[in-house]
Amino acid sequence: MFVLRTTSRCLTVCVLLFNSEQKCEQFSRFTRSMDDGVRELLNVGHTHWKRCTGPLPKEYERIGRAIRNLSTVFNSSNYPGEELLTNALTAAGKTYEQIAEIVAQQPQKDLSFLLETNSEYKGLLGCFPEIITVHKAAVDKMKEADRLISAGKISSSDRKCMNQRVSCMSYSLQAEMNHFHSNRIYDYNRAMQFYLEQQVTFYQQIADKLREALSRFTTL
Repeated sequence: MFVLRTTSRCLTVCVLLFNSEQKCEQFSRFTRSMDDGVRELLNVGHTHWKRCTGPLPKEYERIGRAIRNLSTVFNSSNYPGEELLTNALTAAGKTYEQIAEIVAQQPQKDLSFLLETNSEYKGLLGCFPEIITVHKAAVDKMKEADRLISAGKISSSDRKCMNQRVSCMSYSLQAEMNHFHSNRIYDYNRAMQFYLEQQVTFYQQIADKLREALSRFTTL
């Protein structure tokens, strides 16, 4: 009866180890891929931030300045009825200069939170390889238990303690993996939702200013 119980426990441990190894390998592949994805988004995000706070606003400022300069030229004609057009052109030029300010301020309003979330996960992802390596080493040692017993290096009670420790490690690691996935889904849903809400507001704000500038020309 004791032999049957022992055999049953061994089979249970073997099944647990097999499932644990499969899940760890799958999780390891996932975290490596996610790490690549997180790094890519961080690189693209930082590049876009620099563009929004540097070259892009300057382009809008140049467009606005060029339109206002054209307005000044037209205004010098002293032609009757010119004022409506020059005023509209001046307003359009100022609109593009205002858009430049909006663009420069936008990354802090939306991209900041998304990049912060990615940075946090980049740090978390960096911890898992070592944890998984330690777990794998413990599992590999446990697989050698029979050989170690035969060689007289450990006793049956040592193997039992080893089984318990590795089982505890496996359950703890599984709990951590589940916790990670659960938080990941929540955090990225929240981050992307906030980012897109701010993007909608951003483009709506620009569209409203352009419509206002356009309305000055439609009244001519």
